[in-house]
Amino acid sequence: MIIQTKYFGEIEVTEEEKIYFPEPLPGFENQFNYVIIQFYEDSDSLLCLQSVDDPDLALVLTNPTYVVEKYSPSIGKEDMAALQAGDSTPLAYYAISVIHDNWKDSTINLRCPVVINPDKMLGRQVIMEDTLYSMRHPVDCELAKEA
Repeated sequence: MIIQTKYFGEIEVTEEEKIYFPEPLPGFENQFNYVIIQFYEDSDSLLCLQSVDDPDLALVLTNPTYVVEKYSPSIGKEDMAALQAGDSTPLAYYAISVIHDNWKDSTINLRCPVVINPDKMLGRQVIMEDTLYSMRHPVDCELAKEA
């Protein structure tokens, strides 16, 4: 299928690439289907979570391990159940990013990661309550150099 995107124009995606969010992302209550698009070929440092149905809805994601090498979010049983994931299911974690022209002003949300179960192509934004991770963690210079 062909979709219109905010940053990449028209692109072709397959049904297998679609990620379904049974509970929509906060603030986007009518959007359930997304695809992840790389901004830079062969790099998962900056990604785009693009709505399949709304070309203007595109969130910039960051692989949080580029910023916090030992990032280890803790998600609860309810979140695991929503993702149809067991204890040994490999999950992908992404941080929603606010990118500014001046990289020093950019931040990522480590407290509320977008979690994807790639086996089921299910997604969910997890809100961690008891954590030291910040919602506005500064972007490390290493990420800026990579991008």
